[in-house]
Amino acid sequence: MSAKVEAGPLQVLSGAQTTLGVSTEEIVVPVLEYAGVQDPPTVYAQRTEDVAFATGVATHPDIGGKTQDIEAHTPAYFETVAEHTAVVVPSNETTSYPPPANAGLVVLEETQSLRRLRMGASFFALFLAGWNGGATGALIPHIEQTFGISYARVAVLFIATFVGYIVAAAITGSLARRVGFGHAVCISVIIELMGNVINSSQQVSFNLMCFGFFVVGIAFATQLGLCNAYFATLDRPLLWTGVLHGIYGLGAFASPLVATAMVTKGVPFHIFYTTNIGMNVPVFVIMFIAFRNLHTLPQNMGEGGDTSNSSNGAFWDTLKSRSVWTLAIFLMLYVGAEESIGGWIVSYILEVRHGSPEGASWVASSFYLGIGIGRIALPALNILMGERRAVFIYLILAIALELLAWFLPFLASTAVCTALVGLAISTFYTAAITTGGKLIPRNMHADAFALMSSVGQSGSAFWPLIVGVMSTKRGIWVVEPTVVALLGAQGICWWLVPKVGRRTE
Repeated sequence: MSAKVEAGPLQVLSGAQTTLGVSTEEIVVPVLEYAGVQDPPTVYAQRTEDVAFATGVATHPDIGGKTQDIEAHTPAYFETVAEHTAVVVPSNETTSYPPPANAGLVVLEETQSLRRLRMGASFFALFLAGWNGGATGALIPHIEQTFGISYARVAVLFIATFVGYIVAAAITGSLARRVGFGHAVCISVIIELMGNVINSSQQVSFNLMCFGFFVVGIAFATQLGLCNAYFATLDRPLLWTGVLHGIYGLGAFASPLVATAMVTKGVPFHIFYTTNIGMNVPVFVIMFIAFRNLHTLPQNMGEGGDTSNSSNGAFWDTLKSRSVWTLAIFLMLYVGAEESIGGWIVSYILEVRHGSPEGASWVASSFYLGIGIGRIALPALNILMGERRAVFIYLILAIALELLAWFLPFLASTAVCTALVGLAISTFYTAAITTGGKLIPRNMHADAFALMSSVGQSGSAFWPLIVGVMSTKRGIWVVEPTVVALLGAQGICWWLVPKVGRRTE
């Protein structure tokens, strides 16, 4: 690459070759001063809407005429779609690195291998999240016994988790813009590790355990919102988001069995959380490798929304969006029903159906297994029926099955119906996320999916708390009618979601 040096603050690179493989006759680039950064800065050329990154060699009289390498830090998976003109920036301007998400950068495409790595890392992270969440219901009887507390008191764990979700809803979008999308994902995994260390280290203070659940709640809601936002940008998002949340269900299926096997052999319940730590470390490593260079989500050129919106503008647009709030409330009701079953079904089986601890843990696991299988297998059927219609059909089936589980006084019928309810409601989360991907402009995705996921996950704290309080006064049998009411409310909320075109993927 040849370089022609001009006097003054700007350099002219003749015959420059972009990192995208596109030759240009002449690219005018500035020499930028990056305070405190020793690595060569990224020099980038930009049209009004499109961005390409250039690499070259330039000199500047202010630095003694010495040749300075200017290398592109952006991976080669970016591609250009048009001729580009220059961004003119004075040479004495101090600029942050990497460029902020609202600086007009447009990520167009990533390599297939990198996309697969990021998807695999997300799968691993969601499996761990399911592993952590699925075990709570199996451990609740032992937590109650260890600390000598009631249903209402142990339900404070759900409150702590709920507060964590609310904190995540407030900070996730801003965090992703400030430090970069991939760095925000990695930070969330570190926070999750801290929470698991707290939960695994003691069973003396219930208040400290609640704080550990609060920390994990922040981490999980942040990961979930960012992973949902990333998967909404993929080809065939309904399919892949279904697989993502199906893997969450598989983690939630396996953990109650392991947790029950450990505590029934006399192992203190807090030791179970060391298995979370064992998975947290490799999750962080693979997440860092996969996402460390992803500073902002890909943006389609023809998509609605102003990519130049400020951070505050995107956040306030999200708060004012009817679609975001309707889907968020739908998810809160859905997750509330799911976690009310998963969190209290073990206690329900033990006290109402008089089952054994092992049998009760199998009922909880079968419920999550139904969720996992459904999220992987049913999206293709949903595409044929249409996501909107499919949700209404599954809701009718789920309500009928839940009524059977409630009124038939047999352990076997309760177990079978509970597993089938998990299968029936399994795709509701992915249907809401993919519908949101079509209704919500891409520049709002980080904030919108963080808000939807956090408000949705708050249902996993709020509704199990309500069940716990009612169970203290009325008995654990209130689980089933509460779930029926939540399913009916989901139907009303889904009817209020704006209609979108059917997918043909």
